[in-house]
Amino acid sequence: MKLLEAFVIFIWLTLATVCSYTHDDLIIAAGDQLELLSQGTTYRKLTLNSYNASKLSALAYDATNKRLFFSDIRHLESHILSVSLEDESPRLVEEIIEKNDDETVESLAYDPVNKMLLWTDGFNRSIRQIQIDNDGIHAKENTSVEIVHLLESDARPQALVSDPCTRMLYWTNIHKSLPTIERSHLNGSQREVIVHSDLLQLHAFDLDIMEQMIYWAEDLRNGFFLIERSYVNGSGREEFYRGFGHFIASLTVGEDYVYWSDYDRKKLWSLPKDGSSKNPVNLRTYRNPAMGVVVYRNEPLNCDLISSPEASAAVVQKTELIENLDSSSSTALLLGFSFVCLAIMALIILLILQFLKSRDCKGIRGASKTEDTIPFENFSNTLFKMNELSQMEQQQTVSVPMPENSSGLKRDDDCATLIKCEF
Repeated sequence: MKLLEAFVIFIWLTLATVCSYTHDDLIIAAGDQLELLSQGTTYRKLTLNSYNASKLSALAYDATNKRLFFSDIRHLESHILSVSLEDESPRLVEEIIEKNDDETVESLAYDPVNKMLLWTDGFNRSIRQIQIDNDGIHAKENTSVEIVHLLESDARPQALVSDPCTRMLYWTNIHKSLPTIERSHLNGSQREVIVHSDLLQLHAFDLDIMEQMIYWAEDLRNGFFLIERSYVNGSGREEFYRGFGHFIASLTVGEDYVYWSDYDRKKLWSLPKDGSSKNPVNLRTYRNPAMGVVVYRNEPLNCDLISSPEASAAVVQKTELIENLDSSSSTALLLGFSFVCLAIMALIILLILQFLKSRDCKGIRGASKTEDTIPFENFSNTLFKMNELSQMEQQQTVSVPMPENSSGLKRDDDCATLIKCEF
């Protein structure tokens, strides 16, 4: 019974943990619309004053100043624009970077420490940045823009994310022959490749700053897709989710969930980070594909809550230990399952024996009430009474004359002439 109670408590705690999770607030760019989705259920359109959007794509959010940066692919004048989300209205759109024909914007990232806006230019194989003051800025590509990285030929940076706490920059390089995931300091120094093997077609990418893990999505063959993750140094790589029929256009990581948008089905999906559920949930369906998804935070990140360098090193060592134990984990799991099964069987057998024993005891107690029994005082008294009873029986034995028949003879068809009568 104790084992059953423990199992029930475990299930209850698991359900309570899952139910305690809440979805993050998200900002979604779908077609020419910006939408705020609260806790995965409530949504409202973000109206932009005096601005006619065409096809919105990349998003970056500054939680310190409540400002959203976005890219409009088909806008005739500007590549990058911004809007304040602090007030409800009017939401005036500001132009940040003027548009040139030979430049593109595929992903945006914002550094609130140095107030730097960064983006990837796939056409020119570069990662660029510009400093943003509180009053906004209107700049041309050839004036205030700095180049952080200029990649080699056949390379193309795509998804981009910055870490304001560790001062690092991460991006995907969709190289034709060797796609990679790379990083460097925000100033461009110490560039290195952190993931380079078994990558096919990288699309979406994001960073979990608090847990110091990166997530990426890629297309596989025959219509399958894959979401993987690892620590920021590339160690501890593992499969997060494998599915079929999704072309992931954008991916972002919240506190408890991972979110991605499906270009083909025009849906927004979520899946818990801790693996408590294996099936993604459809949060919303749009008329146009959602090309940008970003977490809408009410407060800036608290960098004191992330792991210190010493803790990060311990995490890496733990990851390496887990990788070394992978070969024996399945055996340990099988042994543990066998032990649980044997314990359950032993408990069932014990309950059956206890039940049978209780039935036998009841039968004995019932028989003692109906039988005529003589209590024995002690062994010597018993022998004495038995001898006395034997003498009395001998004294009470009498001879009874047999009646005569009509011929005057005694009956001899009996086996004995004397009948012993006991009283």
